[in-house]
Parts: sequence; C-alpha cells; structure tokens
Amino acid sequence: MDYFNDALDNALSSKVAEKIMEHILNGDLKPGDKIVEGVYAEMFNTSRSPIREAIYLLATEGLIERIPRKGAYVKGYTIDDVQDLLDVRNHLELLAAQRIVEPHTKKTLLDEMKRILRDMDRCKDKKDYTHLNYEFHFTLLKFSESSVIEGIYSKIVLPLLRIQSIHFKNDQTISKSREDHYKIYEFLINNQVDELVSMLRKHTEDVILNVRNQVF
Repeated sequence: MDYFNDALDNALSSKVAEKIMEHILNGDLKPGDKIVEGVYAEMFNTSRSPIREAIYLLATEGLIERIPRKGAYVKGYTIDDVQDLLDVRNHLELLAAQRIVEPHTKKTLLDEMKRILRDMDRCKDKKDYTHLNYEFHFTLLKFSESSVIEGIYSKIVLPLLRIQSIHFKNDQTISKSREDHYKIYEFLINNQVDELVSMLRKHTEDVILNVRNQVF
C-alpha cells in the first residue's frame, strides 16, 4: 500500500519513504537509530536529494525526528504518546459511528468491511495484517462522511501503523484483533451503537495495555 503518492510529486522519493517506513515498521530500524542517507542513496542508485525529501515527509508524518547538525533519527514514543494517538483514533471512530445516516453509504462500507475481514482471515503475514487493520479502521471512519474527520486521521496514520506493528507481534494478539473486528462489524450491521461504543473503547484499551507490556 502506497501512503505517499499524494504527498510527493517525485515517485522515487515516494518509494524511498515507503522503504524507510517498512524498515521502521518491521524493526530493522529501531527508535533512536540514525537514518543514513548514503545507505538509501546506494540502495536506489540515486543522489541524496530524493532521500532527503523522503526523510522530510516522514518527519512531518511523525515517524522520524530531524535534529539540526546531527541528522534524522527514528522517533521513539512514550506510553503517553501511544495513549494519546489511540485516544484520538477512538474519538474519531466514535464520531463516525454516531453519524451513520445514509443507508446506501452504510451498505457500501459494510461490504468493504466484510471484504477486509475475509482478507484478515486469510492473512498469514503480520505486516500485511497491520495494513489490513489500518484499512478496517479507516473504513469505519468513512461512515462519518466527513472529509475533516478523515483528514485528521490521515495525520496520525503512520504513528498508528508503528504502534500496531508492535501490537501484532504475536498470533494471539492477531486472533483477538480479528474477533474484535467481527464484533464491531456485527454491531454496525445491527445498529447497536451503545455496544459499538463500548467495544471500540475496550479495543483501544487492549492495544494500549499490550503495547505497554511489550515496550515500557
């Protein structure tokens, strides 16, 4: 999935940003590690200009910190950062869930959710599952039919992917995630808004607790 085509005019910079993001999400680059421009310039057989453009974008998206006269480093998150990011997502999803009005839109998005759930059932790769998880939650936000809500969410997508890549390190967590997503889907189908709200809050609390236990 390409997260950067809309943000970067340079296709090469987009590919570099995707590669650096991949290295961060799979743990090849850890919090505090320096992003060495020369490594990626050699990898893509290019000058450092597209590499710097990619690094700049990743810094604006919250995955990298740029330190004057020192370089760019993989950003680390505190448990408060994790909680804040997931709370923001949760609040946006609650807004979306409470704004379901148009039946046609609801059916279209429920069909999309069902497709994602089937892909999750077949998925064997943790990285792919992380991206499917993003698709599921973004589809939930689309119920709001609000470009403002979707725009706010887009600003925290990459840090959320980072958090989820930690959360989904074991099969048991992925299995629990699937169960939660099916419950969310069923509550949406049956217009059980109160149950949906409770499920979304519990889902967020479980992620925070798991990340806390793994990292902090």
